[in-house]
Amino acid sequence: MPAPVWEERVELAQRFAPHLVLFPEEQDRGRPGQQVDRIGDYYPRGIGPLLERGQVRSGLFQPRQPSTLDALAAFTRASDELLLLGKALPDVEQAWKTYFEILDGADPRGQTGRERYPLTIYARVQTRGEANAASAIPANLGKDYPLAPEEIGRPFFLDRLDDDDVSLQYWFCYYYDDWANQHEGDWEGISLLLRRTSAGYEPVGAGYYAHETGTRRHWTEVERSVAGGLHPLVYVAAGSHASYFQYVPSGYFTTVPGLIIPVVNLRLRVLVSSTRMDRVPDCRFNPVEPQVQVLPDPVGPADPNDAAWQHAKWLRFAGSWGVRVLSGLAYGGPRGPSHKGLKWHNPFAWAERYCAPDYLVY
Repeated sequence: MPAPVWEERVELAQRFAPHLVLFPEEQDRGRPGQQVDRIGDYYPRGIGPLLERGQVRSGLFQPRQPSTLDALAAFTRASDELLLLGKALPDVEQAWKTYFEILDGADPRGQTGRERYPLTIYARVQTRGEANAASAIPANLGKDYPLAPEEIGRPFFLDRLDDDDVSLQYWFCYYYDDWANQHEGDWEGISLLLRRTSAGYEPVGAGYYAHETGTRRHWTEVERSVAGGLHPLVYVAAGSHASYFQYVPSGYFTTVPGLIIPVVNLRLRVLVSSTRMDRVPDCRFNPVEPQVQVLPDPVGPADPNDAAWQHAKWLRFAGSWGVRVLSGLAYGGPRGPSHKGLKWHNPFAWAERYCAPDYLVY
């Protein structure tokens, strides 16, 4: 069968869009990283809040530029950075204050930030054939090249492989990561894996991203906003924004590479690992339903003036979405989705290689 056209991809992304369970976006609550019972959190509102007061630069002593889409597209080095607060180190209190200043402040037209930047997630729709073609280019996969022939997205795909199997990736952009290691900007997300049948597209599995890795479940075991429905629920961890399949009262112990330094909450790039706790909200907090904007990659709309093509500009930005802490010696702002190697270019193989089976009691 031919690969889905743009309009079909948009429909698929909308049909299976996730609903997110988050702690409330309320400034008078404790910050997400505080060890208190009543906490709030940042919400995914697209890249807009990061750009409103941000500046981009190429090097520590280089001049800063306003963070427009055109400016982002011109910064194509990994050492480039988008500065949200203008400081050399993350400032957790200023980030929390600035975030709500952006949301509650009005522009010259009288629109608040909440109106300008509605809850938004980004979707990328990719076929297996497109993923295989991208995976054949060593520069795309970096350290993960080459893939083994059997890395096909097991255990969801075993009996046959079709070039029109589909991955739906949903990317969530947050203003700040207020967890054990703090940094400006945060990109998290999930992927759904679909098989094309004579009746259409049927989900077979899901991978939820948590820090550098993730967990996976068969679709029948994924909790949804309505029993038997099509919208998966994502339980978003406070501050870190790691994605989980269900609420666990005691939280999730998670291990990340690097040494987390308490008090300053920085994570150094050294050959050790650190274990911390992720807290997730329960369904007392109603799931939110962000709007979905589909990314024009690997297929975009036929109309070159379609607004979706604006996303291609920020996708080209190769630097860090947040200050590079200690010139990269510590984990700072993350790179954007299109610069995440295997996770971006072949979600089928990434889910198999980096997402562990989720054996929790459902």
